[in-house]
Amino acid sequence: MNISIVLYTVSNLVLMLAAILLIPFGVALYYKDDAALWAFIYTIIISGILGGICKAFFRKKDDIGIREGITIVTLSWIICILLGALPFWYSGVCATYCDAVFEATSGFTTTGASIMKDVESLPHSILFWRAFTNWLGGMGIIVIFVALLPAMGISGYQLFSAEVSGPTTERLKPRIGETAKLLWIIYLIITASLFVLLFCGGMPVFDTICHTFATVSTGGFSTKNISIGYYTNLYIEIVVAVFMFICGCNFSLYYACFRKEFKKVLENSELRFFVGLIFIAIIFVALSLYFSRPEAFHGGVKDVRYYDLGNSFRYAFFQIITVCTGGGHVSTDFDLWPNSCRFLMVLLMFIGACSGSTGGGIKCVRILLLLKSSIRELRRTVRPHMVKHVKLSGESVSEEIITESSVFFVVYLGFFGICSLALMALNTDIITAFSAVATCMANCGPGLMQVGPMANFSEMPYAGKWILSFCMLLGRLEIYSLILVSLPILWKR
Repeated sequence: MNISIVLYTVSNLVLMLAAILLIPFGVALYYKDDAALWAFIYTIIISGILGGICKAFFRKKDDIGIREGITIVTLSWIICILLGALPFWYSGVCATYCDAVFEATSGFTTTGASIMKDVESLPHSILFWRAFTNWLGGMGIIVIFVALLPAMGISGYQLFSAEVSGPTTERLKPRIGETAKLLWIIYLIITASLFVLLFCGGMPVFDTICHTFATVSTGGFSTKNISIGYYTNLYIEIVVAVFMFICGCNFSLYYACFRKEFKKVLENSELRFFVGLIFIAIIFVALSLYFSRPEAFHGGVKDVRYYDLGNSFRYAFFQIITVCTGGGHVSTDFDLWPNSCRFLMVLLMFIGACSGSTGGGIKCVRILLLLKSSIRELRRTVRPHMVKHVKLSGESVSEEIITESSVFFVVYLGFFGICSLALMALNTDIITAFSAVATCMANCGPGLMQVGPMANFSEMPYAGKWILSFCMLLGRLEIYSLILVSLPILWKR
């Protein structure tokens, strides 16, 4: 392990974070948020000093290898979270540093879980910083950094491979820096498009900015206590849902569209699976709501007539997409839905969005590989000498990738079980514990019961917040990076 290149690279990222913090600092100046203003000043100074000291004492010596790449990505996320939590703590909106870390972790990992009981009372600059952490974490703070690495004379492939979600890392351009820049261009275009559409829908400018950041990142931090449900606006719900879906798809498909390779997009197995899963889930939930007629909260008012056929499809459409993509937004209290729907929501959290997207979860491509390989093994039971390759989008998938997907699935469920057990040991009820860990590992947002869509995570035990913060980071880094950093083999020369 080359510690020098690790600390040198991380120091550059910390300095970049200090520069980024000037944006919410400007928002605090504009809205005259005095407490938040000084909170951002302190954080900028601390980040600048830490980054400057590390950069002064350490220099680039060699290229970044696999071990260095994994370590840089993991340390960068942890340090950005710890520093990004300071404005929440120094401004006084979080009573403890634990709460601030939870909020920052949720923001950067685009989870959308919050300990804030009344977000509408928060200063504008803090609301902006919450949403901005979503946006930065959506494409990945490392991906934007990778785009800047060539100017520093550093190779970024290992960082890119460790950052981008999914079992494979697809290059859109020959150079990794060019790929990172292209991904951010696509991300910016989607961001600008959503801003225009939400603004045209009558949403105030500040709310439009924050909800745009939280939506394209599938993060879910809102400026309203009841999220998108506050607006009771079908147009806004449709626009937000469509853009959550867009950002839940693999971003490489948009580059294919740009190159007019529409056949490649239409034949993509993961996209077909993702669309089919959402369609079936919407039909199931909508019909369940219509025939069961549950009580629900509509704009904070209980209304038993809420789920006619039209509204059943309306709210099923929004909530299924937000759960499948890990979008985090809420339009109704789905914790009051029938148990079959609540169970389906948790199941969809596990599956998650597409690889190479801003969404979380196990990823559709891994689930699809597991299903196809399981079917192949069942057929081999009857025909032992059969030779058949698992294919995705018409191309054979290597056995190594299938094995990796299977191992990831087992490890993911293993951590889910351990963390759920740890929460229950803290006297958390079983449904709250299961759903809290599931939604945090899937970077999804609201869970059930005590952490439901109309509640928050503020009542979780102190130790429970640290456990869930770990779960959010574990899910965002797709487990392996966080595990490997804790193993001695990674640090040996």
